[in-house]
Formats: sequence, C-alpha cells, structure tokens
Amino acid sequence: MPSIRAPGAKKSTTLTVAVKCRPLRHKERGRDIVQVIESKEVLILDPDLSKDYLDRIRNRTKEKKYCFDHAFGPDSTNLEVYTKSISSIIPEVVQGLNVTVFAYGSTGSGKTYTMVGTKDDPGLMVLSLHTVFDLIKMDKRADEFEVTCSYLEVYNEIIYDLLEKSSGHLELREDPEEGITVAGLRCIKKQMPTILGLLQVHSAGKILELLNMGNSRRKTESTEVNATSSRSHAVLEISVKRKGRNKYPNQVLHGKLALVDLAGSERATETNNAGQKLRDGANINRSLLALANCINALGKQQKKGLAYVPYRNSKLTRILKDGLSGNSQTVMIATISPADIQYHHTVNTLKYADRAKEIKTHVQRNVGVVDTHVSDYQRMIDSLQVTEVCQLKKKLAEKESELSSKPAEKAADDELSWLNIISHEISENVQERINLQKAMSELEETNLNNRSELQRLDDIISRHQAVELDGAIVKDLIARRLVILDNIRENDEAGINYQKEIEANEKQRGQLQGMIDEAVSRNGNKTYLRILSQYRLLLNAVTYINLGGGEGEEIEQFWEWLTLSFS
Repeated sequence: MPSIRAPGAKKSTTLTVAVKCRPLRHKERGRDIVQVIESKEVLILDPDLSKDYLDRIRNRTKEKKYCFDHAFGPDSTNLEVYTKSISSIIPEVVQGLNVTVFAYGSTGSGKTYTMVGTKDDPGLMVLSLHTVFDLIKMDKRADEFEVTCSYLEVYNEIIYDLLEKSSGHLELREDPEEGITVAGLRCIKKQMPTILGLLQVHSAGKILELLNMGNSRRKTESTEVNATSSRSHAVLEISVKRKGRNKYPNQVLHGKLALVDLAGSERATETNNAGQKLRDGANINRSLLALANCINALGKQQKKGLAYVPYRNSKLTRILKDGLSGNSQTVMIATISPADIQYHHTVNTLKYADRAKEIKTHVQRNVGVVDTHVSDYQRMIDSLQVTEVCQLKKKLAEKESELSSKPAEKAADDELSWLNIISHEISENVQERINLQKAMSELEETNLNNRSELQRLDDIISRHQAVELDGAIVKDLIARRLVILDNIRENDEAGINYQKEIEANEKQRGQLQGMIDEAVSRNGNKTYLRILSQYRLLLNAVTYINLGGGEGEEIEQFWEWLTLSFS
C-alpha cells in the first residue's frame, strides 16, 4: 500500500525513559539501596558500608543519582506506571502513528511482570490492548477498522513465531515501504466494521488469549537468580488500519503498537549456569550488548553529529530500529532491583537508560489510500497542464508558418509570449490553491483530534476527582489539557490566516480569467482565440476536479467535452 505524508505532519521527539524499582524479596539478603525522589530522581546508595579511614577522609563513595522522565518506587503498580508513562501516547496508534514500548533490565528485575503482569495487576501489554480497543469502540468517525496481531521471540539469534505451535526459523526482510518485516510470520486479523458507531466485534479478549498462549510457548528456564527467567526477547505487534468517512473516502490511517519484553542480562558467576543455560545467557548478553551499542551511538549522534549505528549486529536491534530512531513514539521502561548485591546491574541499567534520554525520533502520521492515490491526481493535473500547453504551442507554430508578412509573425510571437506568461501564472495559482486546501484540511483534522482528546481528558479528570485518586495524576492530565487548548487556539488562528490566503488566491484567479476574457473579446485571430478559450475552460475544469468539486457525471461530461473540442 503506498503511503503519503501530510504537509508539516513530521515532528521530532525525544525517547521517554521511565524507571521502575521492584520490591525487595524476602530471600534476598542485604539492604535496600534504591531511593526514588519526587517521582523523577533515582538515588543509588553505596552498597559498601565498611569504608576504611582513607575512603572516609576523601569522601570516596559509590553513591550515584540519575534523573528521568518518570521514576516509580517498589510500591507502584503496573496501572500507575501505565497511566503516567504511556497512557498519553497509546491513543495515537488509532490516529495513524507508531508507538514502541520496551522493558530493559537485568534478569530478575521485573521486566516480564511489568509488561505482562498478573490477573490482579495486569501489565503494560494488557492495559495497552484494552485502551486501543476501547478507543475503537468509542470512535464514530470511521467506517472500518482492521486489527492485526503478531507475536514473535528472538532466541539465540533465531526468530520463532509464538502464535504457531511448532514454528520454524523465520528470516528478517527489509521492505522499501513496510520497513523491517519477518518473512512467514503469522498475523491474526480481525475485521471490525462500525454501524452507527457500534462495533460488531466486542473487545481485546481474543488478542489477550493469543498473548497468554504465546507466553506459554516462550522459552524460560530456572536459574539461581530467577525461577522463571525469560531466555528470549518477545515482541508483540498490534497493527490498526482505520478507514474514515471524510471527503477522501479511500484514505487509510495505519498505526502500529510494538510491545517488547527483553530477556535480562546476567552473569554466569551469579546464576551458576552451565551447558545450554550458559550458552543462552551468552547469546542474551550479546544481543543486549548490541542494543547498548546502538543506544550509545544514537546518544552520541545527537550530541556530536552523525555517528554509525550498528543495527545489523543483532536481529533484536534490527527489529527495534524504527522504535529507537525511526518513525515512532518510543518509551523505555528500565527495571531495577533494590538489593545491594545487584548494585552493578542496577548502575549499568541506569547508565544505558540515561543515555537513551538523548535519542530523538521523527514521528509522522502513516496515511495511505486503497484504490486511488492523491499523487495520482497530482500527476494527472501536471500531465494535463504540460500536454495541453505543448499542443497549444504546436498549433500556434503551425499558424505562424502560414503567415507571410513579418508584422503578422511579430504579432503571433507577442501573442504566444503573452499566452506563456498567463499559463505560467495560472499554473502557479492552481498549485497554490491546492496547497492551501491541503493545509486547511490538515488543520481541521488536527483540531478534531485535539477536541476529541480534550473530551477524553475531561472525562478522565472528572472520574479521578470523583474517586479522589493521586493528585499527581490529575495534575499531569490537567497540564496535558492546557497544552491541547493552546494547540487548538493556535490552529484556529492559522485557519483564519489560511482562509484569507484562499480569498486572495481566488481574487487573483478572477483577475487572470478576466485578462483572458478581455483578449477573447478583442476579436483577434479566430483560431488563436478559439484555442485560448479552450485552454481557459480546461484549466477551470482541472481546478474544479482538484478541489473536490467534480465527481461522477460532471467529470464524465468534462472528458466528453474535451474529446469533442480537440477532435
């Protein structure tokens, strides 16, 4: 499916980083060395309390402090992590944008619990799926939704399909339009037509069943650090295609939600693994090292300019390429352990998360059409303008050769030169009108989406205030609401300016047509005037089609007139 980009739709955004600390387990010896300060800062205490005299005098300490977009302590639930870190970007999937969420951390730090969760405390995957389907149910502006689900794992640098009972090895492919794809990966599709705003398919239950089935097939092993250690990286991708009821009936918005649960880094001296478990751990660390190298290179790229990013060193980094630096809004959830024996793992995780804050992505709405592409209309207009102008020049040249007197030839040259100038001005006028109409359409759609999100925020705020939940949540939602109101006001002002420019464009077009009408009324060369009149009508018809006025029988009548005029 070809894709187009709306003018001015691309925006740069930094990768959002959140840190979640799990509770200290009963069997873990030692003390808690992680402190979360004001939901933003993470303080790592020095694990070594037995300092010698020289260390104390010179104030040598391993204590470190980091600052992130969000920080969650051991008492935080998955719902709180979801609400504060990713709930604001999940609705963008239904609006044609890409969203990537991945969990990073050492083994036993709580990545799988954060992404998958339990029945009583569902994880980010489950909460995100419910949000997407709830938004689809509430949307009354679309004719049809198509939701596609795929679930894969990367185990020892080999890709397997978790939706197939006995999946073979799958290969990565690079598609010029779709980007990185997995050949042979099974995709579950659900057609969801809407009738009067009500969905015929109920909820995310089917996809949640597939998620549970895929998790049961995922490769896990018991180690001394974690009883159910994930030995593979899992990627759940939800694709949402939305066909709207606007003035472009074939327009399709295509958004993707990628939810990634990475395997945890581990040290063989801590896990005491041997044999296959040891080889699995080495492969896990190798792929995570490739991911860390990409994060480091992307961080340097933003600070020092262009830098080589080694995406091809691992299949994991190739799959995450779009989420790290491409067309996606990305959130990294770094999970850490508060135990003092995990000090080095915790610091390494926070170092990588701190570097990831420098990464910038370039987000753009994915818009395509099913049968007819907007660029096809543009090519048709350009072809008509170029072809018909060439025909006019050819006929004028033939008339020039028939005239014997030099004054007549000079007059013909003057007329041809004047026609070229007028045709160039009309072409510029038409192109300007097209750009203004597209910009107005984008503004209207953006304001419609802003007002819809504003209504959802008002509903959420009222519900939170009714049950007297955490005031910080309401504060964040109110701040987001003020940003949306500012965007609406700015778009309204821009719309007024665009309308003035359209009126000025219409006035200029009237002046150009008046010049042509005046030339026709002078009764000059009959053949020339007949061609000039046909050229004027042709441009009017082309403009009429481009601006959305000509459809059905009117377009057929226009082509019938064009055939008779030049036969």
